Amino acid sequence: MPFRLRKDAKEWFRGISDKFSLDFDTYYFCLMAGLATGRKSFPQASEATDLAQDFPGEYRSRGRIIVALLLAREIKALGIKFEERTPLHREISKLIDPLSSTHLSSSGLDAINQYSFGGFDVLSEWFEDRPRHLETFLPNFSRRLRNAIRGDTVSPT
Repeated sequence: MPFRLRKDAKEWFRGISDKFSLDFDTYYFCLMAGLATGRKSFPQASEATDLAQDFPGEYRSRGRIIVALLLAREIKALGIKFEERTPLHREISKLIDPLSSTHLSSSGLDAINQYSFGGFDVLSEWFEDRPRHLETFLPNFSRRLRNAIRGDTVSPT
């Protein structure tokens, strides 16, 4: 199963995507917003497009960090404490496949894609209009992401 990107996300980023070296950059922005806020979405298969079977380019060396962020979010969402070894191991084993090139099981890829899909919904709420200049998008994205991670519910302008 591949990483999947919502078609409307690809369209939304079209004003700055020519500055990206990979289509996966668009996926990454969506994913980070989804993981930071805990938002998942479940669009129809026809509303998404396949990106890659593995972490591409520079993301390959950072894939384990991305997987760790997914695990942390899922464990937090389930309310499992790290001291609870049995439920923790059970949930991690559902998401991880150590033999996979991404280290994600089929369920893990489903979950990470759902966070990316939900992250696009978050981006659409954070920004009144689609980004047109990378130089203005990046600082705004960074600020909103930090606020989401801190748990601030008010979205700064």
